[in-house]
Amino acid sequence: MKATSDVRERILTTAGRLFHQQGYNLTGINQIIAEADIARASLYQHFASKDELLLEYLRRTDEAWFAALADFSQSCQTPQEKLLALFDFRMARQQALGFAGCNFVKINAEVGRDKEPVFALAAAHKERLRHFIQELVPQALPQADADTQADTADTLFLLLEGGGLTTTLRQDMWGLARARALAAKLL
Repeated sequence: MKATSDVRERILTTAGRLFHQQGYNLTGINQIIAEADIARASLYQHFASKDELLLEYLRRTDEAWFAALADFSQSCQTPQEKLLALFDFRMARQQALGFAGCNFVKINAEVGRDKEPVFALAAAHKERLRHFIQELVPQALPQADADTQADTADTLFLLLEGGGLTTTLRQDMWGLARARALAAKLL
């Protein structure tokens, strides 16, 4: 069974790297098979289609992203620190990935609503992030009323997303650094 899980892992790792580097549409099954160094039958033993492979990649990416965020922000003592750590985390990831941007935004831009399950996973990832922020803001701003807390959470989410996009487009940290500075003023 270990060999089977190793092959599955190799397929997912290879496909994930290729999807992130060159996009879903430009990544072919033959390239995945060649770079994973597997037989065609092995790929189809684990995944019925390229779409199924993409969905599993996105599920795993979502889980890995939030696990990495938890590790990154482990030393944060306050809700404010945890919220600002989101910006620091995104900056670190942008730097590590060469300003390649968000996997979910990139894949969704490629396939959009044509592949509803892909769209749903991308939207769920962003909603999970928004919910994470919504849970921390009342702890960070306990004296604020519920409307102010909700508005602040939405503002932080939009700053994070807009800052991330700007950082990707500019290929520098200005967008996320500026968004973090503005977020700090809100908190």
